[in-house]
Amino acid sequence: MKRKYLIILLVIILISCKKEKGCTDPTAINYNSQAEENNGSCKYNLEINFTHTVNNSPLELNQMIYTNAAGEDYSVQTLKYLISNITLKGPSINDSIIYNVHFVNIIDSSTFIINIPNLPNKTYTGISFTMGLDSLNNQTELFINESFFPSFAWPDFLGGGYHYMQLEGDFITPFQGYATHTGPTNGNNYSFLVETNFEENILENNRIIINMEINNWYAPNIINFTINGIMDDELTQNQLRNNGNNVFSISLE
Repeated sequence: MKRKYLIILLVIILISCKKEKGCTDPTAINYNSQAEENNGSCKYNLEINFTHTVNNSPLELNQMIYTNAAGEDYSVQTLKYLISNITLKGPSINDSIIYNVHFVNIIDSSTFIINIPNLPNKTYTGISFTMGLDSLNNQTELFINESFFPSFAWPDFLGGGYHYMQLEGDFITPFQGYATHTGPTNGNNYSFLVETNFEENILENNRIIINMEINNWYAPNIINFTINGIMDDELTQNQLRNNGNNVFSISLE
C-alpha cells in the first residue's frame, strides 16, 4: 500500500513540475501568458508603410511648389504605382516572397499599408521588392481581377502588360500638363530591384517604412518635362529606371 501511495505521489510531483510550453514573447500575436517555456512557436505581424516626399518633405497634392532638376516648377496631381515580389531575407532562411503585387494610389490612404500576418519567429535582416512588374509577371491576363485593371494596362501597340507608375501634374503653368508614365515600352523590361539590409531583426520593430522621394525620378539623368517624351520613349524609360535607384529609401520603425 505504501508503494502505491509513493507512486501516486511521484506522478503528482512530475505533473506539477512539468512546465507549460508555448510562446513567451508578449509582442507576438500568439503570446501565451501561461507558458513558462518558449517552444519556438511565436508568430508576428509585420506592417509595411508607404510614404511619399519631395525634397524630404511630405508630398502636397495640387500645389505648384516643386522644382525638378531641369529647373521646371511642377505640381503632383496623380501618383499610382505597382510594387511586386516583396521578399524578406535573412542569414538562416531562404528568400521568402511575402507579397506578390501591391497597388499604391496617392488619393487612397488605405493603399499605403500592407499587413503581413503570422510570420514565423526567424531572423529577417533584409527586404527587397521590384518597382513595377518584371517580364515574368507583366502579363495582362494575370491581373484582370485587380483594382488597377484596366486603367493601368499598357497599350498593346507598346508591348502590352501594365504601367509601373503614373505620375502626373502641371508644370510651369496650371494649364500645361506632364505625364511621367513608366512601363515595358515596346516589350522591354524597365522594372528594377530595390533592396536593403539591416543590422537588426526586422521583427524587433514590426514596421517597415518605404519612402518614395519624387524629385529623384528626375535626376541625376535630367528629365525635362518640356522636351522629353516619356510614355513611348525608350531612352527616357531607361533614364527613369536608372534614376529610380535613388528614389526609394527603406527604414525600420
